[in-house]
Amino acid sequence: MYDYIKHIRWAKLKVGVVITIATVIVFLAVMFAGNIEKIFVPKVNVSADFSDVKGLREGSPVWFSGVEIGAVKSIKFTEAREIKVKMLISSDTIQYLKKDSLADILTLGLLGDKYIEITPGSKDSAGMEAGDTILGMSHIEIQDMVETGQESIANLSKFITTLEGVLVNIEHGEGTISKFIKDPSLYDNLDNVTRELTELVVELKGGKGTLSKLLSEDTVYADISASAENTKRFTERLQSSDGTLNKLIEDKSLYENFDEVSGKLNGILGKIERGEGFAGSLLKDDELTDELKSALKEMSALMKDVRENPKRYFKFSFF
Repeated sequence: MYDYIKHIRWAKLKVGVVITIATVIVFLAVMFAGNIEKIFVPKVNVSADFSDVKGLREGSPVWFSGVEIGAVKSIKFTEAREIKVKMLISSDTIQYLKKDSLADILTLGLLGDKYIEITPGSKDSAGMEAGDTILGMSHIEIQDMVETGQESIANLSKFITTLEGVLVNIEHGEGTISKFIKDPSLYDNLDNVTRELTELVVELKGGKGTLSKLLSEDTVYADISASAENTKRFTERLQSSDGTLNKLIEDKSLYENFDEVSGKLNGILGKIERGEGFAGSLLKDDELTDELKSALKEMSALMKDVRENPKRYFKFSFF
């Protein structure tokens, strides 16, 4: 009896094991759908740095040229406030990747599932090795485009509102633009200015006036060029000569002497203006000035009388 029960239990155990193995096989077949052999393919680790993973999850597929070559192993933040995504990819595909390859986060289908697409990189770049880290980037999502579109629509609405206000002001005759549109005098002034400019251009083309000669005659340009050349030569000679003018420019002692003389002259003029000294008295004292004028007149009269009557003042006797 005991052997019979033992035999039954053993049979149930075998049935359970068979059912469990079959269930695992069915599960693997459903999950991997023909890729079971890839579970046992050797894999290597590579990483990519992102600023935003856009909802990428661990286990998301990694593709290269449209072929799935691995999956995301982990997603962690770094000390530099970036996001490091570690990937497990087939060791036999790393030979096709380059160190300047890029890891793009893309959206799979309409459900929004994320996956990583690794670009081939440039031909001249070195090949990727296990443990390398490449640059990651994420594309603009539809949500971002919708938000940007909403901001653009809001800005466009504000612009339309402002434009409507401007048009209303123009319609009511307010502002410079409205006056320019409705006031005929502005048009007449603009028309007159245009005619005067046209006449000026015609006169310039006809060779009338000084400006036309400056534009059309080569002799005027030659004269100006010659004057400029002469000025340049004079400046060069002045700099290289030992003449008085060059000394006046370069000799500091002459400047100091001029400054000293100028100071003294200012002092003398200041004293004269204040009425100090004889010159100042002549300038400020009217009485002294009148006396001096009177004395000069008397002396002038005396000299005139001496010339007219010399015998009255000079007597000569030889005996």
